[in-house]
Amino acid sequence: MMDAREFLREELLAVAATVVPTQQPVITHDPGPVNPGALFDGRAPATVSSVTVETGNPTSTDPARAVAAASAALQARGWQTEIPPPEDGHHRLSAHHNGFDITVHAWTTDWRITFTGQTPPTV
Repeated sequence: MMDAREFLREELLAVAATVVPTQQPVITHDPGPVNPGALFDGRAPATVSSVTVETGNPTSTDPARAVAAASAALQARGWQTEIPPPEDGHHRLSAHHNGFDITVHAWTTDWRITFTGQTPPTV
């Protein structure tokens, strides 16, 4: 069985590849499991993994389309998505599935689209 971190990585890479099929998505952040409570008092027992994947096509910039495509791809994979209205050229969505969370960000001033996910806490 695939562990939570690997599942999240595979989901992010698959959706990014679907949104921009002409480009190879890149994992830009994957520090491994961390204890978010350690920054406060170190006593929190839960760990999470956070992974970020980026992709984009510099010759085709349409952040609204990219976010909508990401939403459709995530929904097809069983995720629940929500797209709030854009703010100052920032297009985004949030997605949830079995305790996993993903956010997607795209801007009118940048051709990249960023997918960041977090695993459910594990003790």
